[in-house]
Amino acid sequence: MTYLEKLFIGTRDESVAKWRLPLALLLIAVVTIAVYWPVLQNGFIDFDDDDYVTMNMVVRQGLTLKGFFWAFTTFHAGNWHPLTWLSHMLDVELFGLNPLGHHASNLLLHTVNSLLLCALLYRLTGFIGRSLIVALLFALHPLHVESVAWIAERKDLLSTLFWLLTMGAYIRYARTPSLGRYLPVFLLLALGLLAKQMLVTLPLILLLMDYWPLNRQEKGGIRLLLIEKLPLLALSGAASLVILRAHASVRALFQLDGGSILLHGGNAFISYIKYIGMMFWPTDLALFYPFQSAAVTPLKVAGAIALLTGMTSVVLLQRKSRPYLLFGWFWYLITLIPVIGFVRVGGQALADRYTYIPLIGLFMIVVWGGAELAVKGRFGLRAAIAGVATIVIALLSLLTVAQIRTWVNSYELFDHALAVVEGNWLAHNNMGIFLSQHNRNDEALRHFRESVRLNPDGAVGFRNLGNAYQMAGNSSEAMAAFCEAVRLNPDDAESHYRLGFTYLLSGNSPLAYEEYRRLKRLDAASAQALLDAIRMRER
Repeated sequence: MTYLEKLFIGTRDESVAKWRLPLALLLIAVVTIAVYWPVLQNGFIDFDDDDYVTMNMVVRQGLTLKGFFWAFTTFHAGNWHPLTWLSHMLDVELFGLNPLGHHASNLLLHTVNSLLLCALLYRLTGFIGRSLIVALLFALHPLHVESVAWIAERKDLLSTLFWLLTMGAYIRYARTPSLGRYLPVFLLLALGLLAKQMLVTLPLILLLMDYWPLNRQEKGGIRLLLIEKLPLLALSGAASLVILRAHASVRALFQLDGGSILLHGGNAFISYIKYIGMMFWPTDLALFYPFQSAAVTPLKVAGAIALLTGMTSVVLLQRKSRPYLLFGWFWYLITLIPVIGFVRVGGQALADRYTYIPLIGLFMIVVWGGAELAVKGRFGLRAAIAGVATIVIALLSLLTVAQIRTWVNSYELFDHALAVVEGNWLAHNNMGIFLSQHNRNDEALRHFRESVRLNPDGAVGFRNLGNAYQMAGNSSEAMAAFCEAVRLNPDDAESHYRLGFTYLLSGNSPLAYEEYRRLKRLDAASAQALLDAIRMRER
């Protein structure tokens, strides 16, 4: 074998492991930082970055005692992730509102995650080359750009760090079980859940590790393995209840708003297949892919279920001869459960960032499967597989660099989303906001009109349309838009305030008073501001 073949096919030869592992880690760090270096030139995005950093008055104060308590008690932005809030506060403490420092933190976390993944897979399997390739695929795949280039997605990176650290602690515990070694597993899982509740499925992945490659079921039996996971499952269950409550607090759970469970379940099965396709053909990636009921047809749902059933049957039949297939496939299926959409959160059908952890399982299937072919094949086949792996990683790197450029600023991000995803109402809405902020109100109006046409049930879209009409001096159209926003979401204080102010400008003080009375139970500060405006107008 040539050196390139040995590197990609892998070896369990411990005589070379001592120098190969540090070399592999160095390669991962250098390549990841080099490919993602352009992200340091990007700015904040006018979508969630304002909620998380730039317009968040608590985070903008840096690390404070008030901020610490706020992080643990707030459902701000419909989430509960105190550790993530504290990490943003630390960035503000260190870098202020300079986006370079915030992006550097994301890049550092992504690089560390890639290094940890390589080291963990080597500890689990003994294959350095294969672990290296999986880690490079994880580090450089374009689907992961969203988690790294979007400052507000710090929660992905931070929670994955604790996911991998929990796995490392569990490997140590599994080889010599004791209470002293179990406690770090529990504590690291708890910290990960404080960063993002994506880790709720991790106890099941640890059980999957028991089957392969740790082979613990042969020693203690499945019952003992299940019992030792109970404290971890209880922790995950508690975290699940908290995050469901957080989502419900901002009406983000679509099933609770009359959505069809069957419709969303069908979209979830289709998304499982779509993510696989996106992994192999990562083009036309965008910030937002709108959920479209018409796209969830019975034929597509049946086809997706048939494919998933067929693939699952294959890996189960191959579980003894190729256990890595079962491990990788069920890793993918299980880790996507919190975000696949059986209980849909938000208006998206799927999202690039949701693949950050799940694709690891599919990467392992591809790499271990390719290595198996190479080991059994002749020299020409081994050389071809090593060459293909090199070319794939190079192409992924180029695609990732291109994808990073689309995140350089808000305009480029939304413009790209509009270009590659048809019917993208959110991109139209956010492009309208951007244009309004840059005194391009006529263009903004066109985008807002298109946004509400595509998403007629979105209260925020009508509120933004009303604001644009107001700026254009068209009070009657503004009033109609604000009325629709209030009808769609009667608890939206800002829409009530805008509607009341529009009534006031049109000379209808009685209706403005009505909006004031409604506002009193929603937002006392906004109600007082509207009342002050009414009194000033009446003088």
